[in-house]
Amino acid sequence: MEIKIRLRALTMADLPKTLAWHNQADIVDLYSGHPFPVNLEMEQKWYDKMLTSNFPTTVFGIEVNETSTLIGISLFKDIDLLNRSAETAIYIGDQTSRGNGYSKAALALTLDFGFQKLGLHRIWLKVRSDNEKAIGLYKSAGFQQEGSLRDSLFKNGEFKTLMVFSILSGEYCS
Repeated sequence: MEIKIRLRALTMADLPKTLAWHNQADIVDLYSGHPFPVNLEMEQKWYDKMLTSNFPTTVFGIEVNETSTLIGISLFKDIDLLNRSAETAIYIGDQTSRGNGYSKAALALTLDFGFQKLGLHRIWLKVRSDNEKAIGLYKSAGFQQEGSLRDSLFKNGEFKTLMVFSILSGEYCS
């Protein structure tokens, strides 16, 4: 697979784009983060925290190599170096960049970083049970379903089930 993207550190110049994504209806709906609108001050506080520390959370911008355009975010949170485990999440915020294989490439680069650079043994994630595209992506990367968190997320007036997936370093082929 040709890698058409790279992971890079976010910069303050990215703030307007990520602020728009954090208020984008499909991002708010599909991800388990808070459902409230994000204002400039909130995004600024998030940036202040994310840009000055890599633990326990590290955030990457997903950038298209050819155009140097930021199209999404990948992250590790709750990085536990003692137990060598972390939760991951990924999204392509730029709607015109979806369907081009960028998520698959970004997930591979994120897993490479976690297993090879951080020395993690286990990388896990939560995904809504009705997010079939994401579940297919994670399964294709070698993630195994560990279980489900029944009715653990309240979105748009109804409860949603989250599925928990993980991949171990020995199961991952970079």
